Amino acid sequence: MNFKAPIVIGNVAGAMEDCPHAMLRQVSDAQVDAIVGDWLSELNIAWNAIRKYDDPLQGYEVGFLQQLDESIEIIAEKKIKLVANAGALNTQECTRRVKEICKEHGQHHLKVAYVEGDDISHIVVDNAKQNEVGGIVHLDFPDRNIESWGRQPLCGVAYFGAWGIVRALQEGADIVICGRVTDASPVIALAAWWHNWPHDAWDELAGALLAGHLIECGPYVTGANFSGVRSYLDGLVDLAFPIAEISHDGAAIITKVTTHAGFIDEMNVRAQFLYEIQGTQYINPDVSADLKDVKIVNTSQKDRVSVSGARGNPPPPNTKAIIVAIGGYQAEATFYMNGLDLDAKERFMRQQIEHAFQSANFKELSIERYGAASPNPSSQALGTVFIRVLVKGNKKEDIREDVFRKKIYALRMQFYAGYHMSLDFRTMSPRMFMELFPGLIQYTKLSHRVVIEDRIIDIKHHRNTAPPPGQRPSYETESPTDLGEFGFTNRVPLGAVAHARSGDKGDNCNVGFYVRSAEEFQWLQSYLTIARIKSLLGEDYKESISVERCEFPKIWAVHFRFLDFLGGGGSSSTRIDMLGKGVAEYLRSKFVDVPAKFLTNPISLG
Repeated sequence: MNFKAPIVIGNVAGAMEDCPHAMLRQVSDAQVDAIVGDWLSELNIAWNAIRKYDDPLQGYEVGFLQQLDESIEIIAEKKIKLVANAGALNTQECTRRVKEICKEHGQHHLKVAYVEGDDISHIVVDNAKQNEVGGIVHLDFPDRNIESWGRQPLCGVAYFGAWGIVRALQEGADIVICGRVTDASPVIALAAWWHNWPHDAWDELAGALLAGHLIECGPYVTGANFSGVRSYLDGLVDLAFPIAEISHDGAAIITKVTTHAGFIDEMNVRAQFLYEIQGTQYINPDVSADLKDVKIVNTSQKDRVSVSGARGNPPPPNTKAIIVAIGGYQAEATFYMNGLDLDAKERFMRQQIEHAFQSANFKELSIERYGAASPNPSSQALGTVFIRVLVKGNKKEDIREDVFRKKIYALRMQFYAGYHMSLDFRTMSPRMFMELFPGLIQYTKLSHRVVIEDRIIDIKHHRNTAPPPGQRPSYETESPTDLGEFGFTNRVPLGAVAHARSGDKGDNCNVGFYVRSAEEFQWLQSYLTIARIKSLLGEDYKESISVERCEFPKIWAVHFRFLDFLGGGGSSSTRIDMLGKGVAEYLRSKFVDVPAKFLTNPISLG
């Protein structure tokens, strides 16, 4: 049988307002068949809701249009397909702007399509319409629904899959604009269109999903956000954006343009693999991918990593939904302290603030200390910590200027020795924030349409779906090894032997740890139990947090998911690390007993 050559897909954005010239660089220097970008997240769905609330013509990602404006002529010349999820909450308006850009550059012949149906705002604000689609329950807690949330929904999106994009490409679309499709959907769609996969090519679709997951965050897989970066520091500027070469069987090569900075090897690809996953099952509207036996290995060529082993099954009939509500208003002030007696200074400050606001109508008052001062510091900066005071109110009036800014600023003459603060008073003015409800909605009951050349094409939902997966499997290692068998130990940071990556999904945080050898993995899987990870979390662990654990033996990794960990999620959390990006590095810094024989070449020790 003659198979088509792999499709070569370049990523040009890993987040909103990412590198503004990534698209131009990629289409100029790479030999790609298509480009994709991931401009959306749970966080900027909320931000786009605020923009659209203020101006109904907004709600899409403007940064995408800026990239397209300087790249469209090369895209047209090289006949590169483009699939973008930058439509966010206003896909139709974003598409109109894309067509304007094409026309302005003399590329009006390009076919521009958009996918719609993912905006479920009309459903989330209407109980009757919710009942028509079977209701919307919480993603992780089936006993919770929108009614029990206690918020008035403003808008909502459902995470759509690939087949609308596939149909647009089959109709000859050169550019496809989407709203809230899943992060991997553009890559899955391009591969399915290119290789002419049927909708039940489960293993192939699972492989494309994995490839999409690996490149969706742009430079995260070419050298950024990697705990082993100290070995690769020279020349790490203006990092490359990744490329996936996806074969007919779904296996992929992750690579980059040779002349672009950065690196791709099996270690940092493993890190990106573990980023933001929720366990061994990656559930998508098009396929449920079993990732337990995924293999990630270097090839004989530099910056080319082979990824395979994902296995596919039919998806469940429901998909993730994000419902957005106005959570209220918040304001904050930042204070700095240094020198001696920091605990006493913090207590002095805290009791002053709590007394001043004892009759305030705040929804929440958060006073958090960040950092640790170096003993005998060589500069004032190294001996400084900061205190973040954040307040929330249900109404703007609850934290108006005379209630928060004037009162907290008036305290400054009564504070601790060496008091100083940020004088950016803008942070002390009330600003709206959004709260998110992560839910599940029956995907097969939602309209799925493609609009191209004034034609509306209905996309039929495939009916061979699997039952909802239920609670994700969580387990300790099957055959733990007696830790004494590894010999004598040294008390060092966990990161001396283990890499890690963490991320967010709603209010949940995931952390994946991995090591360099089979013997190190034997130790890691025996040492990193659920009880141990709770202990390592220290004061950040609360009894309300559920911990799930699983393993990826082919890449020597142990993975944890912390439910209800992020204080409500990125758009409303009071945490500085509201997206959980630094949780892995925090845990790597904790001192543990590591077998000395693993420390002849430590990953890091300080």
